[in-house]
Amino acid sequence: MSPPLPSDAQLDALREVANIGCGHGANALARLVGGRVDLSLPEVRLTNVQEGPALLGDEGPAVAVRLGMTGELRGALVLVLPARDGEALETVLVRGQPAAPEERESALAEAANIIASACLSAIGRLTGWRLLPTVPQLERGPVRPVLAGVLGEVQSGPGPVVVLAARFTATAPTPGASVAGQMLLVLERGSTQALLARLGL
Repeated sequence: MSPPLPSDAQLDALREVANIGCGHGANALARLVGGRVDLSLPEVRLTNVQEGPALLGDEGPAVAVRLGMTGELRGALVLVLPARDGEALETVLVRGQPAAPEERESALAEAANIIASACLSAIGRLTGWRLLPTVPQLERGPVRPVLAGVLGEVQSGPGPVVVLAARFTATAPTPGASVAGQMLLVLERGSTQALLARLGL
């Protein structure tokens, strides 16, 4: 039997958690690019492996960096950018200097690690938990298979997976250096229930 879906009050609480976590992640990204980052209001989406990729990602090639979580929360934090935006962000991170492909990918992976650490640290302060990201994994290719892989790793048992999603636009001082993407926090079902219980809901 599937666990009950979150109530409106629980969805609001999850949205606030995403707002706090992604907000700190966006601040970390702003420091990295030396500019500003505009963040959308986070959304809470209940989805699954079959439907999730179409809801979370547009068609087309993308670059995604995913990190697992250690501590009381289990799941994945994913930074997803269209391929062009990923290349633009890599250029900003290497300060426009010539760099080998592996150096550019390393810079992007490390940036995702810093963003994830800031996000999880903020959620940790809210909950009193010690949360840390695992080693980042970078993937390139059609975005939907990448997201299906993430959801497949996190989903266990029947019922939907909870995804906390926020879109961002980062603008660096370099003219025209604007990149857009998404931050996704994908929670295992048991972790969602533990988080809500920790928040008193």
